[in-house]
Amino acid sequence: MVCARGIRVVWRELEKIGLTVHDVRLGAVTVAHAADELDWQRIREALAEAGFDLLADPEYAMVAQVKRTVNELLRRPNAIRHRDFVPTLTQAVGLSMRQLHRLFIQLPDQESLLGYITHQRLAYAQQLLAASQWDVGRIARQLGYNSLAHFSGQFRRFMHCAPSVYRQQLHAVEEAANSKAATPNDAS
Repeated sequence: MVCARGIRVVWRELEKIGLTVHDVRLGAVTVAHAADELDWQRIREALAEAGFDLLADPEYAMVAQVKRTVNELLRRPNAIRHRDFVPTLTQAVGLSMRQLHRLFIQLPDQESLLGYITHQRLAYAQQLLAASQWDVGRIARQLGYNSLAHFSGQFRRFMHCAPSVYRQQLHAVEEAANSKAATPNDAS
């Protein structure tokens, strides 16, 4: 998913360096210049400054799309069961499981597709633990886990503590920050 703000930022950054932009879409920008007339280094720098990457390789563009789709699927209101996640992903992006795995194997960081999905699932669990009042079991179900023990085990390996301990630590830090802000500074 490309948000309207991201489109505006890319559009504005490219216009700042003198390009006439016709369209900005997921993984593609149409400009009124031939590819051989473009200053690719300048474009790359302008986009990097705004927090974007220039994806020259179609495989990298496809990986970026797959990563966005993973995050969209994780955040659906109705959870996708853990074992159904990859088949749902393959259907959403129109690639076979073999093609998806091959795309990720070729990346420089050599993170596997399943590793990426697990990492994103657990990063989302952190967000839910911090921002929601849901109990750990409900968070596990929202993330597609059938087993609270499986979710807790993966979370422990990822964060080196149990989900409930993670939430307690967040609350302790929050309370300390609130009490520090409420205590007047006595300089006498």
